[in-house]
Amino acid sequence: MAYCSQDDLLKMIPALELAQLTTEAGETPDAVVVAEAIAKAAGEIDAYLAVRYILPLSATPPQVKNLAVDMALYHLYSRRSVAPQVRRQKYEAAVDFLKEVAAGHMVVEGAGEPSGEERQVGEFAGAARVFQRDDLSDW
Repeated sequence: MAYCSQDDLLKMIPALELAQLTTEAGETPDAVVVAEAIAKAAGEIDAYLAVRYILPLSATPPQVKNLAVDMALYHLYSRRSVAPQVRRQKYEAAVDFLKEVAAGHMVVEGAGEPSGEERQVGEFAGAARVFQRDDLSDW
């Protein structure tokens, strides 16, 4: 599932720059190359979110959309081997955030249902304790 669109990318960079990243010549961005970068970003996002959430997400949360834009732009820049430092940092920050989500340390607001493991509640029971603090005071 695509979490962003070409229009979302155009809100971050000018159309001419997007065209330079996706075509050999011309002033119109190549929609196929843009779609491939967006799909690559979505695949990475899904790999991390699948650990904690049921996919596909019913609606794309704004946070996920922003991550997808940053990741797709990084893929387009790295396609030309000209990824600016800011794009690399945003990509790495997005991956770090997704790792934290997968580990359960952070959540994606509005992402919907948690995965099956997260919904289950475990109960533990055990035998009565043989040694207790009060019983060992004589030792």
